[in-house]
Amino acid sequence: MAKKKKKPAELEVNLGAMVTPMLDMSFQLLSFFVITFRPMPTEGQMAINMPKLDAAESQQEISPPEDKKDEYTVTVHSTAGGDVALLGLKGPTLNSENITKTQDLLNQLNAIPKPAGRGKEGISITIQAANDLHYSKLIEIMDLCKKAGYESVNLMPLAKGGS
Repeated sequence: MAKKKKKPAELEVNLGAMVTPMLDMSFQLLSFFVITFRPMPTEGQMAINMPKLDAAESQQEISPPEDKKDEYTVTVHSTAGGDVALLGLKGPTLNSENITKTQDLLNQLNAIPKPAGRGKEGISITIQAANDLHYSKLIEIMDLCKKAGYESVNLMPLAKGGS
């Protein structure tokens, strides 16, 4: 008599019964961490100060006389908290001190007479800012200069005893 070969028993694996609880647990953990996450209020903010005056004195550029631009200086004094306290604008044709509003500074920048034949490209704006001025306030002043149409905007620390 010939022996009959037995078929091996078929194994059936129910993947749904194994994967579903793991997915459920991972989503519970994910939701727990998302709900309980509390970022610090100062996260993403950087405290950046202007360079000291000594660093600015060592880097002086000498430009040829034909490329010389009319230079205007915006001085920015700050409060103890790093906000803008007082603004000033000095140049060959303008000397305005004690400007308190940024809109007044924008009006003064727009009132600067353009050099003959060069327009606003012939004017250079240098911003002298106090070391403890918040960087975001400095960017606002730079944006005002760009809004007034001046492309040559430079930064410099405020002279000693000026803040």
